[in-house]
Amino acid sequence: MISCFPLRKVAVIGAAGRMGRWFTYYFAESNSVRIAVFDKKRLAFRNLQCVDRCKTIKACVKEADLVIVCVPIESIVSVVEECLTYMKEGATLSEISSIKMQIFSVLRSARKDITCLCIHPMFGPATKRSRIIKNLLIPVRNRAKELAILSSIFPRSEIEVINNPDLHDEYMAVVIGLTYYVNLVLGSMLSKLDLSTLKKVAGTSFGMQALITESILNDSPELVSSLLRENPFNTTYFSNFLSEAENIQNLVSGKEEGATRRAVADIKTRINKLTDTDKSYLKFYCAIEHLKAFE
Repeated sequence: MISCFPLRKVAVIGAAGRMGRWFTYYFAESNSVRIAVFDKKRLAFRNLQCVDRCKTIKACVKEADLVIVCVPIESIVSVVEECLTYMKEGATLSEISSIKMQIFSVLRSARKDITCLCIHPMFGPATKRSRIIKNLLIPVRNRAKELAILSSIFPRSEIEVINNPDLHDEYMAVVIGLTYYVNLVLGSMLSKLDLSTLKKVAGTSFGMQALITESILNDSPELVSSLLRENPFNTTYFSNFLSEAENIQNLVSGKEEGATRRAVADIKTRINKLTDTDKSYLKFYCAIEHLKAFE
């Protein structure tokens, strides 16, 4: 798991949360690493002899070579600042917040003897730790060094570098914010219908869309609320979505039959300039066949 980065002790802050647990078990796979964990909530890690439960953040981070902070967006700044106060010289701190603008300035101004990683894991807590995963890296002070450390800690990870926190947050307004927004609206509608019957009579497209909606709603209301409310770029994309929806609604309900057809053709043409919809269609059905193995 861990190669050139010298790692003997890891601290996971927010270890009772779903991502905190994922990281705890990930590092527990290495027999040479001890993991100190802290959370305000009750902690339970069965059959992990390498885990030390700590009563304070100070006790958790003071001897750690690497500190991973996995707390809610609203708490990230204060928790990171507290961690930085007590960390030893030469240690590395990594935070995994979905929104970077506020926390990035804290990382940038951190003690010079601490290496800060600003990362965003683009996978959920149900991801198998043995699978290839994706992390986003927003360089804080030394891109090459931070990239090398991240690659060493997560050697199976695909890493995408985003040059600044504002750009990251704008991307996330579409990748996460808009996705959650659309599926929250759809979920609200489906919750008022006979979903079990709809699934019985539905084809592949509805089945896959319902699966995505249901999986997103598996996240806690607190997390979904934060993802929708805390990113300032969300407002623009949500408004744009509503405007596009209104335009299409006007076409569908209008008297000119050809207008809707032309709009669909135009959207298809624009999308095909950006991607290959034929390949996407094949991937869609490959995914469905793969999912059937879990039924």
